[in-house]
This record gives sequence, structure tokens and C-alpha cells, in this order.
Amino acid sequence: MCSSDIFLGLIAILFPPLPVWVKCGICSADSIINILLCMLGFLPGLLHSWYIIAKFPEQDYDALPQDAESGRITYVVVQGGQRLPKDTRTGGYGTTAPMAPPVHQDQNGTWNNNAGEGSSGGAVPPSYAEAVKGDNKIQTRD
Repeated sequence: MCSSDIFLGLIAILFPPLPVWVKCGICSADSIINILLCMLGFLPGLLHSWYIIAKFPEQDYDALPQDAESGRITYVVVQGGQRLPKDTRTGGYGTTAPMAPPVHQDQNGTWNNNAGEGSSGGAVPPSYAEAVKGDNKIQTRD
């Protein structure tokens, strides 16, 4: 019996049908039986709820005999030259597709992807006076 079963046993004291719904589903024969037993009295519903919790325990994961890390790492099983993770869930965090190389636009309007990130190809950026030349906006300090 794991900690989630113990928690369900404590929840059964407050509301006996709830653990039965978690273990067997809302629309099941055990659920209807538990609701009928709760109508007869609190104790029969509680005992039936504890019976369902004991009858359907949570599945524990099997420990590997050579597991020196006590389950803190994920093992990868290799079969037939293909690398397969032991846990075959789809999705996850991050991406598996390779990133595209960065593409930069030169000052003359052509595109290239051989420039490093942040490089300007040797050209010096314009000074502030050159950048605002022709800017006829009125700037005040109000």
C-alpha cells in the first residue's frame, strides 16, 4: 500500500464514495454499491470504501537489481541498435528538431548565414549625430 492509498483511506473517512470513484470510476457497479451502503449508514459505506482501496492498490514500479542510484536516474534500454527510452511517453519539454543556422542580412540587403552572432561584418555603427541627422523633431525637457 503506497502513500496515495493511505491518503484515499483518510479521504474515505470524510466522504466514502470519493475513493471508490478514484479507483473504479463514477459510473461503476462498485460506485453504486458504495452510494447505497452510505445511504444505509456511514460505517457500511466506509468499510466498503476501504475494501475497494485494498482490492485495487496502486501499482509500484519494479526496482532494477543493479540500480545503485535508487531510482534517481532514467535508464535507457538499447535493443536492435536502436536507442529507446524505457519510458515511452510522447511529448515532453524542449524540442528534438535541430535548430536552423542563424541568417543575417547585410547592409546592402543580401542575406547570408555565415556571420557569427552579433557580428556586423567589420562595419562600424553610425554615431549618434549621424543617426539623428535629418531628424527635425522638437525635443524639450518638460
